[in-house]
Amino acid sequence: MAKISDKAEGGEQAAAPASSPSIMSLIIAMLVLTGLSIGAGGLFGLQVLSKPPRPAPAAKDAAQSEARKTRFSDKVTVLALPPIVTNLASPERAWIRIEASLVTEEGGGEAKANAAKVAEDAVAYLRTLSLPMIEGASGLLHLREDLLERARLRTNGKVQDLIVHTLIVE
Repeated sequence: MAKISDKAEGGEQAAAPASSPSIMSLIIAMLVLTGLSIGAGGLFGLQVLSKPPRPAPAAKDAAQSEARKTRFSDKVTVLALPPIVTNLASPERAWIRIEASLVTEEGGGEAKANAAKVAEDAVAYLRTLSLPMIEGASGLLHLREDLLERARLRTNGKVQDLIVHTLIVE
């Protein structure tokens, strides 16, 4: 029995030295790979940072600022319309509220009077709409275009643009 236990102990001792070199080789391999990855990352970072930033072309910025200036003339006035609240044609219990502004070429009392006329005309137009006509992005675009067209007709072309700030349908 003593001989069997000696063989068992010897077998365990033989297995222990075989596992320690594999652990050491694993640790060495991990250290080598870590060093290589640090070196590669450092070289990549130096390469990226060494490239000078590209300057923005000045001619392109000047052309864009000119394009922004030419949309409206220098004599435009932005008039806020009073909030427009009215019911829709269908469904019967649907209400709509629009807050918008007009971009006009005129100023003073005549512009305010025209803004009041445009708001009155917008109320009359909104009462003829149904809810499916103004649903979605295309519905909002069509509503804005229709209101702008009505504003231009009402003011004899003095309105350049209509800006819709809020649109709430309840």
